[in-house]
Amino acid sequence: MNLKKQSFKLSSLILVAICFFTLNESKAQDLGADLVSSYVWRGTQFGSGAHIQPWVSLSSGDLEVGAWGSFPTTAAGGGNELDLYASYSFGKFGLTLTNYSFPGEGGAYADGEGLFEGDYLEISGSAELGPINLLVGYFTEVEALYVEAAFSAGPVDVSIGYGDDSKDAWYVNGGSGLCNISLGGSKDVKITEDYTLPLFGSFVYNPDSEAAFLVFGASF
Repeated sequence: MNLKKQSFKLSSLILVAICFFTLNESKAQDLGADLVSSYVWRGTQFGSGAHIQPWVSLSSGDLEVGAWGSFPTTAAGGGNELDLYASYSFGKFGLTLTNYSFPGEGGAYADGEGLFEGDYLEISGSAELGPINLLVGYFTEVEALYVEAAFSAGPVDVSIGYGDDSKDAWYVNGGSGLCNISLGGSKDVKITEDYTLPLFGSFVYNPDSEAAFLVFGASF
């Protein structure tokens, strides 16, 4: 796929979404942030140390556009990320386009790695199939597929992810197989009469790389 055409399509979609929100009076804005002990995504750790992960979104009906980021709490932590996305919900089904980008320290991008310039456009779909939430994501340029099934087993949230790298090393070092098994949970801690602090944690194991992580976080 031509990268310039790919970037143009996503930027055009976001522009159309912004115009839609401007014309539509029924819209909602939301924002927040998570603080996590480490940034682990689909069985792989990015950067080191604690990360702050802010997000902001604007929705109107079933359409939502937004931005999500992950930034280390120390300059040497690495793993900066800034993603833009547009998603649409069809009831129990959803479709999302996400442009992943990785700015350097101070927010500057390397040549060819700016917003809409890198190789990191993902098309993903989600579905609620009874007690199972299914996610299928495909990176168009690096040709990497990810499939995840998530469900609850009593108080434990379980996610099982499978990666297939048809072109370059991405999820499973150029091959295919399980890359993410996650067992997690959450609780609310009462701070005042009017405020509770949501906490969450998960044990993550990557069978392909034989790596294990224990992640703790809080939402604000």
